[in-house]
Amino acid sequence: MAPDDLRELLTGVAARAARVGELPDEAEAGPPEGRLFRPVDPRDAGVIADWSSAAAVRWAPALHLEPRELADVLAAGLVDDRRIAAVEVAPTGWLAITVSDAARAEVVGAILADPDGYAVPEGVVLPEVADERPGSRPPGDPVAVVQLSHARQCRRIRNATAAGVQTRPSDRLEQLTHVSERVLLVTLADLPQRLARHPAGRERILAAMAEVACRADAWVHPVRPLTLDESVEPVHGARLALATATRDVLRTGLRLLGASAPERM
Repeated sequence: MAPDDLRELLTGVAARAARVGELPDEAEAGPPEGRLFRPVDPRDAGVIADWSSAAAVRWAPALHLEPRELADVLAAGLVDDRRIAAVEVAPTGWLAITVSDAARAEVVGAILADPDGYAVPEGVVLPEVADERPGSRPPGDPVAVVQLSHARQCRRIRNATAAGVQTRPSDRLEQLTHVSERVLLVTLADLPQRLARHPAGRERILAAMAEVACRADAWVHPVRPLTLDESVEPVHGARLALATATRDVLRTGLRLLGASAPERM
């Protein structure tokens, strides 16, 4: 579930609330423009939500409401949707939104359906990139960090495939529920809106891709059986799909940066 999906859902919730008198009629026009949903910072102790939103804080003045009052109405409507698992309302009116496991994993299918175009800003054409010798960039080069993460995902995919793991339409992607998997999925879902805000800014693209690489490197759950006695489980297929989607995103990001995407480093 991506920010655009959350905005669409929030717009519908507000419109219904306005029609039944829970919100002013002006709420039917929808929330303010701009970025309303951001991934929750996983460094915040005790936080288990996926997205944080200042929608009520930004919108309340235009509706002549207190942020907490508006947030309570929005939260009540959001949790009625099966894709939303929970919504917490802070005293300030900020929303902490947890989506369902299935909704969170939808981004994997979106990436695999458009591996070369996912998150590429509208009107941007991916450049042709010449191969470069792996390791030719100096230590600490942020592009090299992204390249190394891409190579790690390629290695995981090779090893899983060699062990007989396959991706299938029947893979239950909702099994991707470990904290590191959740954080990676949300980071991937946030990428299109993040790159769309600054489509021409190389430093912004690099920062976004470095974050994807960081989340990918923190995800270390096995994509294949680790022993001969262990059989291939459905979760291995789901993880292989996530690894493939992550690799594709890193590869596309490297092309946006004008860098090659080596499969081995």
